[in-house]
Amino acid sequence: MISNKLYFEKLNFYFKNCLPFCSFRPPNKNIATCYSSKTTDIPKIKNPRGSGFIISSFNTEKGSYLIPPDTVISTKILKLKTHEYVKSNKKETNLNKHKKDYIDAVSDIIDRISKSELVKMVYSRSFEFELESHNVFDVYKNILNLYPSAYCYLFFHPSEGFWMGASPESLLEINKTKISTMALAGTKKINDSNWGHKELNEQKIVQEEIKKNLTPLCNNLNFQKTISSNAGDIKHLKTIITGNTNKSPREIINKLHPTPATAGVPLDKALSNIFLKEKHDRSFYAGYLGIIDDYDCELYVNLRSMNISNNIVKVFVGGGITSDSEPENEWEEIVQKSQTMLKVIF
Repeated sequence: MISNKLYFEKLNFYFKNCLPFCSFRPPNKNIATCYSSKTTDIPKIKNPRGSGFIISSFNTEKGSYLIPPDTVISTKILKLKTHEYVKSNKKETNLNKHKKDYIDAVSDIIDRISKSELVKMVYSRSFEFELESHNVFDVYKNILNLYPSAYCYLFFHPSEGFWMGASPESLLEINKTKISTMALAGTKKINDSNWGHKELNEQKIVQEEIKKNLTPLCNNLNFQKTISSNAGDIKHLKTIITGNTNKSPREIINKLHPTPATAGVPLDKALSNIFLKEKHDRSFYAGYLGIIDDYDCELYVNLRSMNISNNIVKVFVGGGITSDSEPENEWEEIVQKSQTMLKVIF
């Protein structure tokens, strides 16, 4: 365990020397840990084996990085000091120029759902901004300060730049034979107490798909009571799912990812429509990341995330579209979700 000051100095050293690393802090914990490589040439490959920190693309065909535990450091995170910057209204201007195109696309997706077997599709966008005078490590400190109940991380690879985020969603935890995951869907402002038919139905769709996928691989599946779960200034419906399994983490991942909360239902039709409709490469957005070995894992879905490369920030955000969706409401939802990352860069 080292001081916060020394911890961030080491992160900066890894960056300056082009050494891949990932710093992460699990939800509701105060210890940040960093895995770093001793070499610069960690490859991006499909289904990497071994133990370490993994970060995987949404499209698994595009590969994953596995950072081995060559060097592991930890620090107890206190309230971190960051520089103060003048607030900018650029984010509102940048978002608003996408509104009409987004609403038109959502209207088309709703029409596709009404005329096909597609039940739900998750449609995402990326918004670009110039980083201006921010220090990347200050941005990460802002994430740690603002989102104590999220999985917060900062990943660097010389081929990718920086990725960072504050995810509210666990993908998979396996400890010996015990397994845990969650269904997370539906979005409301934190002060809105009413869940509508659209959100409740979306949560049901996600739960049923996870149940279908896990039943052949797990025993004693238990779906806990669905609750409201806060994530920054918004909230979601969340159902914790537990059980037992004798399967390896990678076997379970192959059934869970992409999840119905990040792709849609049925999966094949949702993916084909995503690749058709989305104009950007999701890259690691809506992929997964965390600690893994051949027997155990603690993995999270890479939501509320952004990429910083060459001083350009790309903020990724998406929402689940169903037959009950209203395009204007879907736009408002992704604007709300985007604030999680926009708050830390402006």
